[in-house]
Amino acid sequence: MKTVLVTGGMGFIGSHFIRQSLAVHPDWFIINFDKLTYAANPKNLSDLVEDHPRYQFIQGDLCDSMLVESVAPRADIVVNFAAETHVDRSIESARDFIETNVQGTRVLLDAVRRYEPEIFLHVSTDEVYGSIKEGSFQETSPLAPNSPYAASKASSDLLVMAYVRTYGIPAVITRACNNYG
Repeated sequence: MKTVLVTGGMGFIGSHFIRQSLAVHPDWFIINFDKLTYAANPKNLSDLVEDHPRYQFIQGDLCDSMLVESVAPRADIVVNFAAETHVDRSIESARDFIETNVQGTRVLLDAVRRYEPEIFLHVSTDEVYGSIKEGSFQETSPLAPNSPYAASKASSDLLVMAYVRTYGIPAVITRACNNYG
């Protein structure tokens, strides 16, 4: 049985990932680690996993290094969906975005570095590339964020890349465009 630590699993994308993972991977045990901020909705999973034998929910802040350190050693796979995400909210106040998206990612990376899961999947955004008048961005396009949200996600991406080079952690960054649902 593989243990998969999913951060931000009560959000829109994370909750769908958990549903799909439990359905498709009968050999996965999911630990859902979520702070339950404005972006979380516990109802996203209540009907499916409330009493699921391969699911555990832990309410916690990704910036709480002691709590993260108590959970991380159990994980074979880490999927980081946890983030402050709304551009307009970041323009009003960037503080929570920097704390969660940058500091929280750093706390998680430090735990991953010590406990060496098989893979660390960091979920980012295409907004790290900034604006484009025509054409499309490539993975190698320069980062040019236009909002505090995008800058915090670009910063977390750079931390992941630095930990890959410095410590050799096995990591993948995804940068999807907006999700609808």
